[in-house]
Amino acid sequence: PAPAPAAPRLSPEAALLESARARRLRIARAEQQPGLDAAAVAAEAKACAADARGSWTASLSGAADAGPLPDAGASADPAQVGAAGAEALYLDAVCSATWARMQGFTPLIERRDELLAELSRVAELAPDLDGAGAERELGALYAALPAFAGGDLEKARLHLEAALRRAPQDPRNRIVLARTVAVKSQDRALFEEQLRAAEQSDDPALAAEAQALLARESDLFGPAEAAQPVPGGPQPP
Repeated sequence: PAPAPAAPRLSPEAALLESARARRLRIARAEQQPGLDAAAVAAEAKACAADARGSWTASLSGAADAGPLPDAGASADPAQVGAAGAEALYLDAVCSATWARMQGFTPLIERRDELLAELSRVAELAPDLDGAGAERELGALYAALPAFAGGDLEKARLHLEAALRRAPQDPRNRIVLARTVAVKSQDRALFEEQLRAAEQSDDPALAAEAQALLARESDLFGPAEAAQPVPGGPQPP
Protein backbone atom coordinates (compact mmCIF):
# COMPACT_ATOMS: atom_id res chain seq x y z
CA PRO A 1 0.00 0.00 0.00
CA ALA A 2 1.08 3.56 -0.65
CA PRO A 3 2.52 5.33 2.39
CA ALA A 4 0.23 7.78 4.13
CA PRO A 5 0.89 11.37 3.16
CA ALA A 6 3.05 13.26 5.62
CA ALA A 7 1.27 15.71 7.86
CA PRO A 8 1.85 19.30 6.77
CA ARG A 9 4.73 20.88 8.62
CA LEU A 10 3.74 23.67 10.98
CA SER A 11 5.36 27.07 10.67
CA PRO A 12 7.57 28.04 13.62
CA GLU A 13 4.94 30.40 15.00
CA ALA A 14 2.17 27.80 14.64
CA ALA A 15 4.28 25.14 16.40
CA LEU A 16 4.99 27.51 19.27
CA LEU A 17 1.30 28.40 19.52
CA GLU A 18 0.38 24.71 19.74
CA SER A 19 2.94 24.26 22.52
CA ALA A 20 1.59 27.28 24.43
CA ARG A 21 -1.98 25.95 24.14
CA ALA A 22 -0.95 22.57 25.54
CA ARG A 23 0.95 24.17 28.41
CA ARG A 24 -2.01 26.36 29.32
CA LEU A 25 -4.29 23.32 29.46
CA ARG A 26 -1.85 21.61 31.84
CA ILE A 27 -1.81 24.74 34.01
CA ALA A 28 -5.62 24.83 34.14
CA ARG A 29 -5.75 21.18 35.19
CA ALA A 30 -3.07 21.69 37.85
CA GLU A 31 -4.92 24.69 39.30
CA GLN A 32 -8.05 22.58 39.73
CA GLN A 33 -6.23 19.96 41.79
CA PRO A 34 -5.99 20.09 45.59
CA GLY A 35 -2.55 20.85 46.96
CA LEU A 36 -1.42 23.21 44.21
CA ASP A 37 2.29 22.86 43.37
CA ALA A 38 3.04 26.56 42.88
CA ALA A 39 6.61 25.97 41.71
CA ALA A 40 5.52 23.52 39.02
CA VAL A 41 2.72 25.80 37.84
CA ALA A 42 5.12 28.76 37.73
CA ALA A 43 7.60 26.80 35.63
CA GLU A 44 4.89 25.69 33.20
CA ALA A 45 3.48 29.22 33.01
CA LYS A 46 6.91 30.67 32.27
CA ALA A 47 7.44 28.17 29.45
CA CYS A 48 3.91 28.83 28.14
CA ALA A 49 4.54 32.58 28.03
CA ALA A 50 7.87 32.09 26.28
CA ASP A 51 6.29 29.86 23.62
CA ALA A 52 3.40 32.27 23.10
CA ARG A 53 5.68 35.28 22.86
CA GLY A 54 7.89 33.41 20.44
CA SER A 55 4.81 32.81 18.30
CA TRP A 56 3.47 36.35 18.15
CA THR A 57 6.87 37.97 17.73
CA ALA A 58 7.61 35.49 14.92
CA SER A 59 4.41 36.59 13.22
CA LEU A 60 5.87 40.12 13.22
CA SER A 61 9.48 39.41 12.37
CA GLY A 62 9.40 36.04 10.62
CA ALA A 63 11.98 34.63 13.05
CA ALA A 64 10.73 32.65 16.06
CA ASP A 65 12.60 33.00 19.31
CA ALA A 66 11.32 30.96 22.23
CA GLY A 67 13.93 32.15 24.67
CA PRO A 68 13.46 33.02 28.36
CA LEU A 69 10.45 34.99 29.51
CA PRO A 70 11.26 38.53 28.36
CA ASP A 71 11.46 41.50 30.65
CA ALA A 72 8.57 43.92 30.91
CA GLY A 73 10.61 46.33 28.80
CA ALA A 74 11.03 43.92 25.89
CA SER A 75 11.02 45.68 22.51
CA ALA A 76 8.23 43.74 20.78
CA ASP A 77 5.16 45.97 20.60
CA PRO A 78 1.72 44.37 21.11
CA ALA A 79 0.15 47.23 19.16
CA GLN A 80 1.79 45.84 16.01
CA VAL A 81 0.13 42.43 16.38
CA GLY A 82 -2.61 41.63 13.89
CA ALA A 83 -5.53 39.24 14.09
CA ALA A 84 -3.34 36.25 13.21
CA GLY A 85 -1.26 36.77 16.36
CA ALA A 86 -4.13 37.53 18.75
CA GLU A 87 -4.32 34.10 20.39
CA ALA A 88 -0.57 33.94 20.94
CA LEU A 89 -0.61 37.44 22.44
CA TYR A 90 -3.48 36.40 24.71
CA LEU A 91 -1.67 33.27 25.90
CA ASP A 92 1.47 35.30 26.53
CA ALA A 93 -0.50 37.65 28.79
CA VAL A 94 -2.46 34.92 30.59
CA CYS A 95 0.57 32.73 31.25
CA SER A 96 2.77 35.69 32.21
CA ALA A 97 0.12 36.78 34.72
CA THR A 98 -0.07 33.24 36.12
CA TRP A 99 3.70 33.11 36.47
CA ALA A 100 3.72 36.49 38.21
CA ARG A 101 0.95 35.51 40.64
CA MET A 102 2.92 32.44 41.65
CA GLN A 103 5.82 34.75 42.62
CA GLY A 104 3.80 37.29 44.60
CA PHE A 105 2.63 40.86 44.10
CA THR A 106 5.96 42.40 43.05
CA PRO A 107 6.34 40.61 39.68
CA LEU A 108 2.68 41.25 38.90
CA ILE A 109 3.15 44.96 39.60
CA GLU A 110 6.34 45.05 37.53
CA ARG A 111 4.56 43.51 34.54
CA ARG A 112 1.25 45.33 34.85
CA ASP A 113 1.80 47.80 32.00
CA GLU A 114 2.86 45.04 29.63
CA LEU A 115 -0.06 42.83 30.62
CA LEU A 116 -2.59 45.64 30.29
CA ALA A 117 -1.24 46.55 26.85
CA GLU A 118 -1.35 42.96 25.63
CA LEU A 119 -4.83 42.23 26.93
CA SER A 120 -6.22 45.53 25.64
CA ARG A 121 -4.88 44.72 22.19
CA VAL A 122 -6.45 41.26 22.27
CA ALA A 123 -9.77 42.80 23.32
CA GLU A 124 -9.61 44.91 20.15
CA LEU A 125 -8.51 42.09 17.83
CA ALA A 126 -10.48 39.11 19.12
CA PRO A 127 -13.06 40.12 21.73
CA ASP A 128 -14.79 36.72 21.66
CA LEU A 129 -11.60 34.67 22.09
CA ASP A 130 -11.79 32.22 25.00
CA GLY A 131 -15.20 33.38 26.18
CA ALA A 132 -14.30 37.09 26.18
CA GLY A 133 -11.06 36.11 27.87
CA ALA A 134 -9.28 39.43 27.36
CA GLU A 135 -12.00 41.36 29.20
CA ARG A 136 -12.10 38.68 31.92
CA GLU A 137 -8.33 38.83 32.42
CA LEU A 138 -8.31 42.62 32.42
CA GLY A 139 -10.94 42.57 35.15
CA ALA A 140 -9.01 40.00 37.17
CA LEU A 141 -5.81 42.04 36.82
CA TYR A 142 -7.38 45.34 37.92
CA ALA A 143 -8.92 43.52 40.90
CA ALA A 144 -5.65 41.83 41.89
CA LEU A 145 -3.38 44.86 41.72
CA PRO A 146 -3.10 47.01 44.85
CA ALA A 147 -4.50 50.52 44.51
CA PHE A 148 -1.06 52.18 44.56
CA ALA A 149 -0.08 50.10 41.51
CA GLY A 150 -3.16 50.82 39.42
CA GLY A 151 -5.65 48.43 40.97
CA ASP A 152 -9.18 49.69 40.47
CA LEU A 153 -12.26 47.76 41.53
CA GLU A 154 -14.59 49.85 39.39
CA LYS A 155 -12.50 49.20 36.27
CA ALA A 156 -12.39 45.53 37.22
CA ARG A 157 -16.17 45.42 37.41
CA LEU A 158 -16.60 47.20 34.06
CA HIS A 159 -14.31 44.72 32.29
CA LEU A 160 -15.92 41.70 33.92
CA GLU A 161 -19.42 42.91 33.15
CA ALA A 162 -18.31 43.46 29.54
CA ALA A 163 -17.05 39.86 29.46
CA LEU A 164 -20.34 38.66 30.90
CA ARG A 165 -22.36 40.56 28.31
CA ARG A 166 -20.24 39.17 25.49
CA ALA A 167 -20.12 35.59 26.76
CA PRO A 168 -22.89 35.07 29.34
CA GLN A 169 -22.72 31.31 28.80
CA ASP A 170 -19.11 31.09 30.03
CA PRO A 171 -19.18 30.41 33.80
CA ARG A 172 -15.61 31.65 34.20
CA ASN A 173 -16.81 35.22 33.72
CA ARG A 174 -19.32 34.79 36.54
CA ILE A 175 -16.84 33.04 38.84
CA VAL A 176 -14.16 35.70 38.43
CA LEU A 177 -16.71 38.50 38.94
CA ALA A 178 -17.90 36.81 42.15
CA ARG A 179 -14.53 35.99 43.70
CA THR A 180 -12.92 39.34 42.89
CA VAL A 181 -15.35 42.25 42.65
CA ALA A 182 -18.17 40.80 44.74
CA VAL A 183 -15.88 39.72 47.57
CA LYS A 184 -13.75 42.87 47.61
CA SER A 185 -16.79 45.15 47.52
CA GLN A 186 -18.64 42.85 49.95
CA ASP A 187 -21.57 42.66 47.53
CA ARG A 188 -23.15 39.47 48.78
CA ALA A 189 -26.09 39.60 46.36
CA LEU A 190 -23.76 39.83 43.37
CA PHE A 191 -21.67 36.95 44.74
CA GLU A 192 -24.69 34.67 45.15
CA GLU A 193 -26.29 35.64 41.84
CA GLN A 194 -23.18 34.89 39.79
CA LEU A 195 -22.24 31.67 41.54
CA ARG A 196 -25.78 30.26 41.54
CA ALA A 197 -25.72 30.67 37.76
CA ALA A 198 -22.18 29.28 37.43
CA GLU A 199 -22.92 26.15 39.44
CA GLN A 200 -25.37 25.13 36.71
CA SER A 201 -22.46 24.84 34.26
CA ASP A 202 -22.08 21.73 32.13
CA ASP A 203 -18.38 21.77 33.00
CA PRO A 204 -18.08 19.73 36.23
CA ALA A 205 -14.86 21.44 37.30
CA LEU A 206 -16.31 24.93 36.96
CA ALA A 207 -19.58 23.93 38.62
CA ALA A 208 -17.55 22.48 41.51
CA GLU A 209 -15.51 25.70 41.75
CA ALA A 210 -18.69 27.76 42.01
CA GLN A 211 -20.09 25.41 44.68
CA ALA A 212 -16.84 25.56 46.66
CA LEU A 213 -16.95 29.35 46.68
CA LEU A 214 -20.57 29.33 47.80
CA ALA A 215 -19.60 26.98 50.62
CA ARG A 216 -17.12 29.64 51.81
CA GLU A 217 -19.68 32.44 51.77
CA SER A 218 -19.82 32.87 55.54
CA ASP A 219 -16.04 33.07 55.73
CA LEU A 220 -15.90 35.64 52.95
CA PHE A 221 -18.85 37.78 54.08
CA GLY A 222 -19.64 36.78 57.65
CA PRO A 223 -22.95 35.29 58.80
CA ALA A 224 -25.92 36.39 56.71
CA GLU A 225 -27.60 38.09 59.65
CA ALA A 226 -24.50 40.20 60.18
CA ALA A 227 -24.20 41.32 56.55
CA GLN A 228 -23.55 45.03 56.19
CA PRO A 229 -25.02 47.30 53.50
CA VAL A 230 -22.90 47.58 50.37
CA PRO A 231 -21.21 51.01 50.19
CA GLY A 232 -23.25 53.15 47.84
CA GLY A 233 -26.13 50.69 47.90
CA PRO A 234 -29.51 50.84 49.58
CA GLN A 235 -29.30 51.83 53.23
CA PRO A 236 -31.44 50.38 56.00
CA PRO A 237 -34.43 52.50 57.08
